[in-house]
Amino acid sequence: MFDSQRLKNLTAKGLCCSQAVLQMGLEDCGLDENPELIQAVAGLCGGLHSGLVCGILSGAACLLSLCIPEKENAEKLIKDLVQWFKDTYEEENGGINCENIVAGDEMNKLLKCPKILAATYEKALELLEESGYEL
Repeated sequence: MFDSQRLKNLTAKGLCCSQAVLQMGLEDCGLDENPELIQAVAGLCGGLHSGLVCGILSGAACLLSLCIPEKENAEKLIKDLVQWFKDTYEEENGGINCENIVAGDEMNKLLKCPKILAATYEKALELLEESGYEL
């Protein structure tokens, strides 16, 4: 079950959506702290700081790649994650870009994004477990 308080704590520390996904993944997957990686993922925030592809999805894709180092396996999981994300969010938001989801309303970052982050993070963990990754 997703821990919304942990997300609030991470965002209170200044982490954006993509960074929060990856930080939680590092913790839940038993990987070492990696502040440089978390800093690097800041480039994905807000859809590459340009409203492009949702940083939650990008961060979750990075998590899958990190946990499943075999390229072919990671690619399959990422494709599955992207398809799920599109099926779940594209129609209701008019796309999967940050600008589609936020839709010019900063309140959506507080209302929509945490729900999307929770569901996407849980889906990423589910895909990892299904592929045999031990959490």
